[in-house]
Amino acid sequence: MWQIDFISDRFLPYLPEDSQANPGAYGFELALWLSQELMRRGTVTSYPLGEDWGWFIEYLKDDVELMICCGSPAEAGEGYRGQAIGWSIYSQAPGGWFKRRSGPAAKAAAAQLLEQVLSVLEDAGIEAERIES
Repeated sequence: MWQIDFISDRFLPYLPEDSQANPGAYGFELALWLSQELMRRGTVTSYPLGEDWGWFIEYLKDDVELMICCGSPAEAGEGYRGQAIGWSIYSQAPGGWFKRRSGPAAKAAAAQLLEQVLSVLEDAGIEAERIES
């Protein structure tokens, strides 16, 4: 699908390290902010959901289901130094028995979400790099 990387101090965690899913698995603040910003643009997602590696928001529309994943490759404690850290936002189709199959509609939705996420970041003054997959 797609991946966007950037560096920022805007989404540093506010709860202590032992409240994270795993040490250094930050991303809740980014996922929540992104969900709110997408909603302001008319794109509905879920509230953030946690995983071992970070957080994601779900995009569900018609027969399309996509995960917009938010995380940081930070080391434990790195998010509490008040300094900018690296962040990644990427999309993927969920796995499992109930996943909705990818196809033209999913690819079109992923492309549209990419443009929306890039626009949200740009409007916030965040310089992001798209990583080709």
